[in-house]
Amino acid sequence: MEVRLESTDGPGRQAEVWVDGTLLVVMDEYSRPGEQAAPGLLTYAKFVYMTEQAFSWADAAAANRSERRLLEPLGSWRYAGYGRVVQIMPVVIDFGLLCMEDANWTNDEKLVGKFVRVPIDRLSLTHQESNRWPEDLR
Repeated sequence: MEVRLESTDGPGRQAEVWVDGTLLVVMDEYSRPGEQAAPGLLTYAKFVYMTEQAFSWADAAAANRSERRLLEPLGSWRYAGYGRVVQIMPVVIDFGLLCMEDANWTNDEKLVGKFVRVPIDRLSLTHQESNRWPEDLR
């Protein structure tokens, strides 16, 4: 997956990134505190999301009967995430463009293979290794 930073307003603020030709608006957790990452190809990029709304996996599955896989923009860094569950513990969802972990855990193996819709209140761009910067990974 190729991730290119188009622009950022700085750490903790809005950024625009291209992921394999698709423009996403995200929260910038990639830039160092006090600095802005330079536009261009990003290494060690990882996407994570936060969901504020409680939901059940049964409701999430019922909301994606059309078996879609996409991130539907809802404004700012909010999205409706439509995808297929590929594993549990942790739950990983394939949204087509990105695969990401969901914070809502389950041990129900019947969820694997189900298509779901999850609310994404904040899509963030961060580093693959939490709390480590690229030069620390050498």
